Amino acid sequence: MATLKDLSEHTGYSIATISRILNNDPSMSASDETRKRVMQVAEELNYAATKSKKGRNQKNVLNIGVVFACQFEWRREEFEKAWLECVDKVCSNAKISWIKIEMGVSSVHDLKEMHLDGILAIGVFQGPQINWIFHINENVVFMDASADEVHYDTVVINSHAGMAQAIEHLMEYGHKDIGYFGPCGKQQCWTRRILTEVLHNMYNDAMRVYGLTDKSWVLNAEVDVEQSKQAMLDYIKSGEKLPTAIIAASMENALGAIEAFEECKIDVPSDISILAFCDIDRSEKALKKLTIVHIQEEYMCRAAVRLISEKMPNQTVHGVRYTPKKVMIPPVLDGGLSVAEPKISYN
Repeated sequence: MATLKDLSEHTGYSIATISRILNNDPSMSASDETRKRVMQVAEELNYAATKSKKGRNQKNVLNIGVVFACQFEWRREEFEKAWLECVDKVCSNAKISWIKIEMGVSSVHDLKEMHLDGILAIGVFQGPQINWIFHINENVVFMDASADEVHYDTVVINSHAGMAQAIEHLMEYGHKDIGYFGPCGKQQCWTRRILTEVLHNMYNDAMRVYGLTDKSWVLNAEVDVEQSKQAMLDYIKSGEKLPTAIIAASMENALGAIEAFEECKIDVPSDISILAFCDIDRSEKALKKLTIVHIQEEYMCRAAVRLISEKMPNQTVHGVRYTPKKVMIPPVLDGGLSVAEPKISYN
């Protein structure tokens, strides 16, 4: 069965645009030519839309909304595109209908009339945004960040497991002088979509667990390639000792550090190793260079859809669940070319 991604590739329009056209989103502004093109390709590829509840198998099909919250405008398009592709894949395989909801733009009244079974809220949402979503539907699953675990369902990355994987991987290569590079204060790392002061704290906790507290090294930098490059250049020029390996909080931090190392003739990985926490908007070029710990977005989507179904009377044989549930999906480590044995010996 064709997916929205297939339609996007054939028409050249974004998945979000196609979804809103097929679901007759009243807030969608598109030309007749665009609508005609989308509908024509959908018919040619035998795209099976399941938006209407009439005639669908109530035991097997859900109708859900997807809404996003991304602070940085320059990350919004990539952020939404990557997640929409994942949502479309999971929902298409499960014959689930979905529609993208525009925060504050889509009509609450019209969305209520669609009788959505639930909403996937992806990103970090504030109080007023959460209230707006709840006016549409109270069966909400928050993904990537826990809005309120006492009251809401959430699906998040197991960051503790990710940090443990990172440090253990570096230790397997013989590293002990392992540093952390990224935001350390109250700033939020939106490309990783978790509070980075928490990630920083996880680094400190993990170093203590592995008996490496005396080897700790931390350099603060914003989630930005140029700022990260400058922060690393300033540190290198200070003459202070670098660790043998660095864990970067984001791809931006990692790529900025690598640019600084290249400028200072410090080779990765022979002179210094680097491992990055990676969001879903990673580039193939970066993947070939970096050893990364990245989220399993497809499994997160599957878990979120399952949580929605558990609150639907006709979707579960175990009875409707009323207690909020939190699901933690561990990240995975992908080997790259940026980690090697340290030059110094600890023997």
